[in-house]
Amino acid sequence: MKGQSGNPRGRPPKGRALTEILRKAGSKTLEVHGRRISRKRLVADLLWQAAAIGKVIFPDGRALEVSFADWFDVVKFIYSHIDGPPKVSMELTGEDGKPISVSVIEIVKDYGGIAGGSGREGEAKPASGSNPDVG
Repeated sequence: MKGQSGNPRGRPPKGRALTEILRKAGSKTLEVHGRRISRKRLVADLLWQAAAIGKVIFPDGRALEVSFADWFDVVKFIYSHIDGPPKVSMELTGEDGKPISVSVIEIVKDYGGIAGGSGREGEAKPASGSNPDVG
């Protein structure tokens, strides 16, 4: 059909490569203590362990004590992903708390073919509606 693309929806948007790789890797499952869970679920559980008890116990039984600085970073990370960054409001004022003043300056130059200009500075412009080339 004339005027219609053979691909009306277009190419699907391209994903971010590393994000897609991480998403696929996180969706794979593994067995932990007799049950299958996704890798991303395991990482979330380990993060919450670090935040809640200050220790991470890996599936193979190894334990890792979390320093206060690392614990604080984990807590900030978790809450930044749950709540998002805190709302920030900013009030902008001019000098002495007065409103900000804005000046708009418009500079217009006429060039050949635009607004009836001849393209030569300083030359008189023809009156609106008249044509200097017709005489």
